[in-house]
Amino acid sequence: MSSTQHTDTLKNVRTISTLLYWVCAIAIIFQILVVPLVWYAPGWVEASTSQMTVSLADLHALSGWQKYVTMAVMMIPSLVLAYGLYRLRKMFGAFAHNAIFQPEPIRHLKAFGIALLAQTLIKPLTGAATSVLATFHRPAGERVLSIGLSNAEASTLFLGGLIIVIAWVLGEAARIDDENRSFV
Repeated sequence: MSSTQHTDTLKNVRTISTLLYWVCAIAIIFQILVVPLVWYAPGWVEASTSQMTVSLADLHALSGWQKYVTMAVMMIPSLVLAYGLYRLRKMFGAFAHNAIFQPEPIRHLKAFGIALLAQTLIKPLTGAATSVLATFHRPAGERVLSIGLSNAEASTLFLGGLIIVIAWVLGEAARIDDENRSFV
């Protein structure tokens, strides 16, 4: 690779990383607000409710402690993913400042992969808890325990695992490169 191509590539990495740094900020805000929006702005989420284990009507019928506990349980996967996106944002910030093969952005990538994996594993459990909490007020025989799994969750599990392995490989490559530099 010529020096000009190398410079252009690094410039592109910095530019795209800066853009993705800000996209991650928007995604973090969305992750934090999505559950409250389900509760307080019904109608805008109708298309995404196919992933929910209970109906919006059941959620909106809740009051008191049930409403707040259910909302808190529903927030858990979103908050885990928001944390992962925060770490991804830090990685893009490091890339934007030329810290490409440094340990810090590699740790952020690994943390994002772990958060993605954790969120995917937690989501069916919180969905089941949400269905129980949302139907707890119903008479016996009408209460529901619902667990939702989809192909998207399986794909996300593999993606999270892939990101973790890539982070390990990059970490090892950076370590070997640092070791080789110390010999010269």
